Amino acid sequence: MRLIAVVFGVEDDTIRNQEISKMLDYGFNVYETEKLLSNNRVIGKIEVIKGKLKYVNIVPLNDLNLLYKKGEQRKNVTYEVQINNYNAPLTKGEAIGEIKVLENNKEINKVEVTVEKDVAKANIIELYIRYLTDIIRGDMNIKTNKKLSM
Repeated sequence: MRLIAVVFGVEDDTIRNQEISKMLDYGFNVYETEKLLSNNRVIGKIEVIKGKLKYVNIVPLNDLNLLYKKGEQRKNVTYEVQINNYNAPLTKGEAIGEIKVLENNKEINKVEVTVEKDVAKANIIELYIRYLTDIIRGDMNIKTNKKLSM
């Protein structure tokens, strides 16, 4: 948890430092954070359109933390993942969608998501072989705008 304290209108450095210390002490004594998702936690898998890899894991771009008053009951939160970009090439670190954190169906936070590893674009021969294999296996999916809910 990071806190910033600002004091205006105080001419003496000693008084300013005392006031800042009081504010920071209050913040650290009253509030705490809980890590909901870390940036290396796999939250789902998506099918990459025209990628060398057919599927890739998705992870949050940053840690997702919630702020609580100490002693306060933990919030009952859910989150939903919305992916906007399924097309190869995909680069690790590039935002492809977002996670929305919901409390009582009200958005309280959000963080972008990315792929776990880079996915290059497949050439026409690789795609032809993949689609032919999918037809033989009966593993054909209709492409739609997908929305993951966790």
